[in-house]
Amino acid sequence: MEGGMILEIKDLYKHFGDLMAVDGISLSVEKGNRHAIIGPNGAGKTTLFNLLSGRFRPSRGQILFRGRDITGMPPYRISRLGMARSFQIINVFPQLSVFENVHTVLMSKHNIRYDFLRSLKRWKKVTEETFRLLEQIGLVDKKDVSAGFLSYGEQRGLEVGLTIASDPELILLDEPTAGMSMDETRQAIKLIDRVTQGKTLVIIEHDMEVIFSLADVITVMQYGKVVTTGSPEEIRKDQRVKEAYLGDSKHVGAS
Repeated sequence: MEGGMILEIKDLYKHFGDLMAVDGISLSVEKGNRHAIIGPNGAGKTTLFNLLSGRFRPSRGQILFRGRDITGMPPYRISRLGMARSFQIINVFPQLSVFENVHTVLMSKHNIRYDFLRSLKRWKKVTEETFRLLEQIGLVDKKDVSAGFLSYGEQRGLEVGLTIASDPELILLDEPTAGMSMDETRQAIKLIDRVTQGKTLVIIEHDMEVIFSLADVITVMQYGKVVTTGSPEEIRKDQRVKEAYLGDSKHVGAS
């Protein structure tokens, strides 16, 4: 993996008819970094995530993950290589308990079928792993509650837990604090900070408090293109970014 880069995007395009949603993006993400992608609605951020995770095939260009060409590869194969993503829309199993949500994902990760006698030892290990993950995301006391009855913030936290359950090397979070209250957002920042230690994170967010609390590097997109990439301090000072997206200097400096 050249230069410590876990993800390399090379001259990537995606068009839908006449609409160019992603327009010639080239971008690298360093292993272990937390890389935020910001921009106004319609900038192409979620389309970029859909290309990276295999939901869309690019019209042109190349995506390298851990030095391997994953361009156009189906989502399940990309997931198995160590990339996981969350979605803007909550993606949990609402009828299952919190414990069952996590346990089911971990069973799939370890490729264990529900054959109790044959899988007893492995089942026990997965159960222990489930409790460790529930502790990590702060939901062990809600383990028997149906996911659909959790608060909005708790459901978002559970989804982050499901995203990291496969122990991915690269985590893609698509607006994980969307719709949260200020208190829920601050709890989410602490959770994301905790569970992504030692991982590589790429996060799409509109909330600047989230961005400036978590990001090592920020990329700004507009009209399907990269406007600029830099450190949080560089982005705060970039006049083009202030004018195009971040608002006045007081807003940009908030953290």
